[in-house]
Amino acid sequence: MTQSLPLVSIITPSYNQAAFIKQTIDSILMQDYPHIEHIVVDGGSNDGTVAILQQYSHLGDRFRYVSEPDRGQSHAINKGLKMARGEIIGWLNSDDTYYPGAVTKAVAALLAHPDWGVVYGKGMHIDENNKVKYPYVWMEFDRKKLFHLNLICQPTAFLRKHAFESVGGVDEEHDWCMDYDLWNRISLHYPIGWVPEFLANSRLYAACKTVVNELEPGFSEILKTSVKHYGTVSNEWLYHYTTHHYHKGAHWFLNKLKHYHAFGKGPQLLTSNRYADLWAPQYLRLSIQISPTLPMQALLLKGRNTMMDPLLHFHVMVNGALAHSFKVTQPIFDIAIPLHSSGPCCDVSIICNRQTLLSQPDGSSRSVSYHALEIIPLSSEEYDFYEEFTKGPAHIQNWVNNRRPTPLHY
Repeated sequence: MTQSLPLVSIITPSYNQAAFIKQTIDSILMQDYPHIEHIVVDGGSNDGTVAILQQYSHLGDRFRYVSEPDRGQSHAINKGLKMARGEIIGWLNSDDTYYPGAVTKAVAALLAHPDWGVVYGKGMHIDENNKVKYPYVWMEFDRKKLFHLNLICQPTAFLRKHAFESVGGVDEEHDWCMDYDLWNRISLHYPIGWVPEFLANSRLYAACKTVVNELEPGFSEILKTSVKHYGTVSNEWLYHYTTHHYHKGAHWFLNKLKHYHAFGKGPQLLTSNRYADLWAPQYLRLSIQISPTLPMQALLLKGRNTMMDPLLHFHVMVNGALAHSFKVTQPIFDIAIPLHSSGPCCDVSIICNRQTLLSQPDGSSRSVSYHALEIIPLSSEEYDFYEEFTKGPAHIQNWVNNRRPTPLHY
């Protein structure tokens, strides 16, 4: 009877998880499904994990492990996928656990729906002491919903091996939201199904990777994945990060949003004569590339004035014509200069009324005016984001909630 059931290969990537990995392994061994192999891919742990793994070596084909340096969690999962003999793959991290009967329920669902590439269930968050925290958000699968959030609790998911392999496995460029990227790629080619039952516990605690890396590389990977699959980022992701990490500041967020083109490919700074140590000459010259579909709305200049005279006057020229003037009275200034240009490129000169000679190590000197800490050309949406962000958390939250992103495709 056992041999007539599909073999399920459970892959566990592991690194220095001696505190939890025995619970993970035991939750698999206690499954009532009779045809399971468990593969632990350890990254060369030095905390006693290997000694724990060795305790299960007597299980033969039911349990295998390797322990050697690897390139991280995503690489470990792909290594396990190559080792797996089963036609169904479970991915259970080394601090997560299965509910009793989880594998049986998942296999039954996949057998009943041979077209499904993935099935997932409900998940519960637990802490380091196995205390229940709260359920993972659960809903029936819809690719449109996937744009807004990662609606699949990863340890509850079981994948057909051929579907997993057909999309190239886990993208090893990701180290935080590799599962979110995987669901997006698989759902383009295979239906994803669900069972409304609890299948796994996902462990959340202060030192876990999900929490430690939630901001970075988390935010960068969410932006990269969202733009790759949808051409933009959802309000839900933006709301989460600007609410929980508002302290990072408008410039930090803008640099991320621009780098990944989350609001489209807005204007980009191509060249400038700013010095490598961020000193700006009296005539700061900039060349800016502009997309015809996303004209430049403003130029953000963040600077530091170290002159004895606290008053600086600036004139801004665009393609040789005077476009704006402003003055600075604070040691640190952050100015959004209104500059409208539809491109394809424009030359901007920012002329300061003050300069000083700065001595160089080789005995020479150079003329400088202030430190140009940040120079960021902004499209209309980028400018609106900046303006609302600088007004306070409530303003940016309201702006994000009312934003109308247009995904290129689902």
